[in-house]
Amino acid sequence: MTKRGYGMLPIILTDIAKKKIVDMGKSIMTFRVWGVNPPGHLAIEVFFEDMRFPGIEYEKFQNENLITYIPTNHYEYINGVTVDFSGWNEENESNYNPDMTLNHKGFECIPHKIETSEIKLSWLEVNGIIKKIFSMNYESPFHLQRQAAAINYLRFKKDEEDESFQESLFSFTELEQAIKSGFY
Repeated sequence: MTKRGYGMLPIILTDIAKKKIVDMGKSIMTFRVWGVNPPGHLAIEVFFEDMRFPGIEYEKFQNENLITYIPTNHYEYINGVTVDFSGWNEENESNYNPDMTLNHKGFECIPHKIETSEIKLSWLEVNGIIKKIFSMNYESPFHLQRQAAAINYLRFKKDEEDESFQESLFSFTELEQAIKSGFY
């Protein structure tokens, strides 16, 4: 592994992010591939805590006071991403819900300019993204109805292809189509 950003970590930290981590002491970041933004750059979510999702394998990297967890199946896409810190205060902390934001404790990934057409997401990853998108945009029970519509779209698409749904892999195009079906 090459030396990148903050010692031997496979990520790059902006100067302000490095300073904040030094100020905070021991820190943990968990990454996940989120989607593709309109210009076509990879969107990566960084949680500022141990948010490893069950059923997904992670690689662990540690340097000084920072531990990072990166999904094994997306390591090559997350490798080299830049993490920035945009600010955080006690008011943010009192309203903080990791399911309702993409900015975690003030840390966020800058859109990553890499080829995304070969990236595949597992059912667990897709389900988590769908759940979060509709939870962020609708109150209960409406977000559950929208989520069900998106999942049913994927089930119908995969059932047509006679694949085991829980073991299926999904492209960003399929995820985008499912989310669109949930918004209609």
